[in-house]
This record gives sequence, structure tokens and C-alpha cells, in this order.
Amino acid sequence: MRTIPAGRLLSCALAVAVTLMSGCIGLGYYLAKDAASETTTAGIAAAGDLKRPNGRVVIDRIGDLSGRLIRLEIEAAALARRLGVAPSPVNDGPVSGKPAGDDRPRGGPLLPLGNAAPVTGAPAVAMGDQGIGLSHLETEIELLEASLDRMAGILDDRELTTMTYPNRPPVQGRMPKISSGFGVRHDPFTGRLARHMGLDIPAAHGTAILASGGGRVVTAGFRGPYGKAIVIDHGHGTQTLYGHCSELYVRAGEIVMPRQKIAAVGSTGRSTGPHLHFEVIRNGQRVEPGQVLADVLARNTN
Repeated sequence: MRTIPAGRLLSCALAVAVTLMSGCIGLGYYLAKDAASETTTAGIAAAGDLKRPNGRVVIDRIGDLSGRLIRLEIEAAALARRLGVAPSPVNDGPVSGKPAGDDRPRGGPLLPLGNAAPVTGAPAVAMGDQGIGLSHLETEIELLEASLDRMAGILDDRELTTMTYPNRPPVQGRMPKISSGFGVRHDPFTGRLARHMGLDIPAAHGTAILASGGGRVVTAGFRGPYGKAIVIDHGHGTQTLYGHCSELYVRAGEIVMPRQKIAAVGSTGRSTGPHLHFEVIRNGQRVEPGQVLADVLARNTN
């Protein structure tokens, strides 16, 4: 139960990060446009001609950066979709002149870029940039690429954890009322008080039994008083057991997906009628299934 709030918190953090990165990518496009504009004036003018090697190198670098920025935007949008959020739109205002909607007074002499004098105290520009700072933009893009890779890895891990967590109804259709809960009960055969280590979920004979979470089938076969039963390992020390089945549709060693049909309801073993006996096992100990099925059981009682 403690993993659910943490997952929601991670989702919010990732959503914010994706939105921020979308803004950074938009800024990269802005810089790329600015760089392209300056290249055609100052950079290429310094190189002398597009046909000269230096001019062609700058143009090729800008083309490469533009392609990387487009790929980053696509990847960021894909991450946002996986999170169920949309990146904030980027204001694609004009590169030169006053920003759209900005009527504040401004002025100064018109100094064409090609004849612009160097500004005293301006930061040094990396060699080979032709005065447009491509090396800085390349560094920023590399940082964004690394951030996207890390976030994609975190999201993959989160989705895998969500997929394997056994919190889905283990029977097809609407979850029926529980006939026996976890804890002490009157044994249906002897009438005496006895422990019951799972949930008894009544259902018609042949109703589909579904994997409550993704995982690997540990055992599938006859299991004494459980009758025909299946045990699935979901990782992190958590297993689920499905007992009294009439038919089994998976074998030991198989990988199953959440809500996959794995068996059919029956009354094999020590049973008084068709139902599913469902258990949750953590680190070898039977625990209250309501710890993982809380949402399902809450909806069932409404």
C-alpha cells in the first residue's frame, strides 16, 4: 500500500520534468533559429562563402543540431503521453525585433550583424563557432538527451512495477461478494473456529480466473486441499495463489500479463462449491489480500 502514493508522486515529478524539458527544447529551437540567422550574416560572412570549408561546416553543424532538437521534442512528447500529460506549448515568437504583444518603448542605433563590433567583456566563443556559440548549444542538447534517457529508464521501471503489482480483480466480470474473508472463521466442514488465509470469491463454475498482476508462474497443478491451483511470482517477494480451479490454462515457468486468463473457477480440493480461493504471499507469509485489493474491494461494497 505504501508504494501507491510514491508512484503517484513520481508520476507528478516526471510530468513536471517533461514539461520543463519541453520548454528547454523550445528554447533550443529559438537558439537554433537565431544561430541560423546569424550564420547567414556574421558566420558565413566571416567564412567568406558557403562553398568554403568553414562555411559548410557551420551549416552542417546547424543541420545536425536541428535534427537532434526535433528528435528530442518527439521523445519528450512520447514521455508526456506515457505519463498522461501534455507538454506546455512553447511561444514561438519572432527571433528579431520586439516580441509579439510587447509595446514597451525601446530604441538605439541600427547595427547590422555583419558589421557588429565586439562587445567589451562578452564571453569568449568556442573556436570553430563562427561567432554564434554552437558549442554551447551542443552541450545543452547533450544534457537534454542524457536527461531524457534517465527519465525514460525511470518510467520503464515504474511501469514494470505497476504491471506486476497484483491489485486487479482475479475473476472476470464484476467482483462478487466475498463469502469468506481473511482471518478466523467457522470452518465450513467442521463448524469450529479455524484460520482462513485468503479470500473466497464465489463465482459460477467455469468463470475465467485472471492474473491479478503480471509475473511468472511458479506452480500449476494439484495442490492438496487447494485442489487445482496456480501460484504466480510477481517479484519483490510477492506471490499470489489461485485455488479450487476446474481448469488450468498456464504451466510452471510461463510469463503471464495482468488480467490474463489463467484458469477457470471450480470446486476441486477441500471446497463446498464453485469459488476462487485467492491468497497473497509476501516473503513466505500469508497476508491480508485486502492490502493489495483495497480499491477493488472498496468499489465492490459501493
